[in-house]
Amino acid sequence: MSRLLPKIRSSSSLILLAKNQVEKSTSCDYNALLLTRTQKSTFMPESSVFPGGVCDASDSSPAWLEHFQRNEFSAAKLRNVGHVKGPRPDIFHTKADKKSLDPSLALRLTAIRETFEELGILLCRDSKSLTSTSDYGAFYDQFDRAHWQHIVHNNASQFLELCKQLDVLPDVWSLHEWSVWRTPSTFKKRFETAFFMTALEQEPRVHIEPNEVKDSAWRSPLDYLQASLRKELWLPPPQFYELSRCLNFSSLDNLRQFAAEREVKGIQLIHPVVHKCTNGLVHLLPGDDAYPADPDASNEKIEIDLSVEEFRSKTNAKLHRSEHWNQHQSQLIIKFERDDGQVHPLDPTKL
Repeated sequence: MSRLLPKIRSSSSLILLAKNQVEKSTSCDYNALLLTRTQKSTFMPESSVFPGGVCDASDSSPAWLEHFQRNEFSAAKLRNVGHVKGPRPDIFHTKADKKSLDPSLALRLTAIRETFEELGILLCRDSKSLTSTSDYGAFYDQFDRAHWQHIVHNNASQFLELCKQLDVLPDVWSLHEWSVWRTPSTFKKRFETAFFMTALEQEPRVHIEPNEVKDSAWRSPLDYLQASLRKELWLPPPQFYELSRCLNFSSLDNLRQFAAEREVKGIQLIHPVVHKCTNGLVHLLPGDDAYPADPDASNEKIEIDLSVEEFRSKTNAKLHRSEHWNQHQSQLIIKFERDDGQVHPLDPTKL
């Protein structure tokens, strides 16, 4: 029987990609933007992560509908945002409060707001770019970003006021549903996080929020993964996994098109279940033959008297797990068929 577990909070994160600004010989023609949390962060300090954070009530406010409607986007048109036909995790299910925005829209607003709060990048469209036929995201930076970043950081509801004053709409159309991760039951703080992906044709200038962000960088997915393996930075499991998925694509055009076409098939929740082996940790993921029926059956690491390698050898069929010997030495083991159209991560050590 499940023990009493911490409340799971909804959050949203953005895999922000942009075409390389200079010609250089790399594994791909695009970079990803990650930030490093400060040492004072209350969750995974000093980790390198995609921008994002906890959903605020203002992100679901019906006042957003009024703002969109002033630009001739009705509630019916906005329902086309996230036109997913396949299954999705709980975070995307419509809440009982019918006055709140559909989660497909609200979660996108969270990701865009948090990206502005943390990195000063405002993904938005004005009256001209609303009619653009480009599938790439749009941003605007010709305003006092530092001033507004401070205001929105202290009061999330002011993000709507910023958009009103600039007469822009958050660019929810360029964000594609990519994955959903839930924090393991072994953590005191738990989140269910929707990861969106968006692509830009150029890299916006970053203005970090110093209370939350230590630094940030545009680097290729492979650069980030190799730096993590060299112990130069720490990528938490979701970041390592999602960057490894990007290795399937050397072209941002191809990755953007894949993300847009795939999202209609839905998303399977990734909820790791942590096993403590004699020489490391194993995070079992859905699809693995050893994955339990109740992933929240225990809020403690499940101890087994086997090494990581021995535990793996016990399962000869379907494997979907990440193995960790320490914070930097880890690998993904994947051998199962997906039904959500997603790509498997690739091993960065073999590229």
